[in-house]
Amino acid sequence: MTYSLRTLGFAPLQIVLFTFVSLLGASVNIPVATLRSREPILMLQRYRIFGMELYVPFISYEQVTVAVNVGGALVPVAASAYLILAHLSYWPSFLVATLFSSLLIHAIARPVKGVGIVTPFFIPPIIAAFFGMLFGGRMAPVVAYVAGSMGSLIGADLMNINKLDRLGASFVSIGGAGVFDGVFLTGLVAALLTL
Repeated sequence: MTYSLRTLGFAPLQIVLFTFVSLLGASVNIPVATLRSREPILMLQRYRIFGMELYVPFISYEQVTVAVNVGGALVPVAASAYLILAHLSYWPSFLVATLFSSLLIHAIARPVKGVGIVTPFFIPPIIAAFFGMLFGGRMAPVVAYVAGSMGSLIGADLMNINKLDRLGASFVSIGGAGVFDGVFLTGLVAALLTL
């Protein structure tokens, strides 16, 4: 991760801050919306009978809380915004690479009940690296990082937001796997693939 961030032009202190906030923020989810579930959600009700705890499953159609993960979504968005502003003359490259990455990542993203929106791990970084090299020129690693992070966030998560109420989960987090989430990892791996 450190090598990838150095390649993007981050200073050592920024790398430490990025890593620290990402790891710490991986467990922080900020609720942003609630939806009514269209799919049954399997829940467990705890009962205490004669000193013993019993868990009885039941089906519920309750609200789905949609949250944004700090480490898995907000940190990559902030890093992408920083990189775009630092290399503003490349905004057309960022825009086109992110657009194409978003569309292709959306095409391969699949909603999985009880899990969330998933993509094959290596495909989004390869897509972002390809468009980073195609449109980024000498800034290919930076364009690939932005296209990977933002392309995953837009293509997998935001373009599938209308499917979140059908996942059969009471809590859904965008970037919710933290530092192991596709939004976070895709950008870093895509930047490395362009070297």
